[in-house]
Amino acid sequence: MQKQFYKMAATFTSFLFSKAPKYLLEKRNQLIMVLYVSIFAIIFINIYKPFESIQWITTKGFSSTMYFVWSSVLVLMGMTVVAISRLIMYKYSRKPTHNITVLKYIIWVFIELLLLAGAFTVLAIITSRRGNINLNSLDPLEIYIQALQNTVYILFIPYFICILYFSYQEKAAKLRQLMDESIGNKSTSLISFRDERGVLQLSIAKENLLYIESADNYICIWYTKNDQLKKQLLRITMKEISEQLAETNVVRCHRSYMVNLDLVKVMRREKENLFLELGYPNIKEIPISKTYGEQVLRRLMPIN
Repeated sequence: MQKQFYKMAATFTSFLFSKAPKYLLEKRNQLIMVLYVSIFAIIFINIYKPFESIQWITTKGFSSTMYFVWSSVLVLMGMTVVAISRLIMYKYSRKPTHNITVLKYIIWVFIELLLLAGAFTVLAIITSRRGNINLNSLDPLEIYIQALQNTVYILFIPYFICILYFSYQEKAAKLRQLMDESIGNKSTSLISFRDERGVLQLSIAKENLLYIESADNYICIWYTKNDQLKKQLLRITMKEISEQLAETNVVRCHRSYMVNLDLVKVMRREKENLFLELGYPNIKEIPISKTYGEQVLRRLMPIN
């Protein structure tokens, strides 16, 4: 029993001093957390009116609208403190010499709660002295303790939901990556296409890929399936897709085109311009620009 306790204690200690998950420190996730917690807190307070907070508003002509205003001001003021804290956390974590462990992250969040409670306490005292709200006690320490309890109760749920959501996203991304790698390892005859986020969107057999056409921030992939001409839009630039396909025989031949050289049937010159024909019906000629002409010719000459 004692050994099991020591083992559990060692595991827990190791967890506390391990590096905090990356998804907790990403800039995008920090922003999502601040926005979600703000919206959740405002809705929660105005629906349930916890801690008898409706009694804070005096009978001097104030309505439920004023309650909404006061609660929104409280939440937004608090989230401003959190936003500044998370910006500092993000900047701090970006430095190679700074390592945020799970323990440091917990302490950081606890300090945020202390600062939030302090800000709420100051606001409560100021508004109470102006007669806008009624407080059961005017002792700053009692007000602070109550504010800290209220802050923990209200923010615990959205904080916990955000962490679960980010963890789920991280696990789902890793699963997709493993599946993508598995697909890539099963067949080297497939050419895979990933979007600007690096997510696999399409895999095509080499002999079915015809050409790629630029469409602003998208590309249009032309290929055949069951002898039928197909196309698919993908959000990524030609430069990025060129880098992805650098090890294949799909090369850039024009500012707006890439072509599968394995399927080229004819290269034709018309006046000063060069064109490639793939030998498929309803497929237009692919132009070769002067910028990419030399590298295309170098790749085609050994084939011919």
